[in-house]
Amino acid sequence: MDNTPQQPPVFQPLLPTDERLRIGPILRDVVIVWVFTFLGGFVVGVATGGPSHDAKRYILALAVSNILFGTIGFTIAGCLAPSPRWRHLRWVALGAWLTGLVNVAFLHVSIAQWINGAIFVVLITGLGGAISYLFKRDTKPSA
Repeated sequence: MDNTPQQPPVFQPLLPTDERLRIGPILRDVVIVWVFTFLGGFVVGVATGGPSHDAKRYILALAVSNILFGTIGFTIAGCLAPSPRWRHLRWVALGAWLTGLVNVAFLHVSIAQWINGAIFVVLITGLGGAISYLFKRDTKPSA
């Protein structure tokens, strides 16, 4: 039997990383996306005279406006995003989609339409996030 004292294993402490969830910037960017899509919807409503004049034209104009203005909102969010950018944009997208339940409650959007809106949110997040690289590069690229 070996009676030599055993050395306890040495563990290296984990280096702190600055990847905690920052609620403030996420909420700010959700508001930015909402403001831009609201402004786009307002412009469409004024320009088309609302859904009562030509419902199909209004819905198409609203869809195009939401894609354009939502992409602009996510582009700005991507430029303002703390690193890592895509992680931040995923949280902003989730926040924007979840707060879209307001439309279900007050604007006669069905639950199915809201759920399918997740595809739209992913689209504008991807477009806006990609475009944001034209304006601001990552300072600390991920490995």
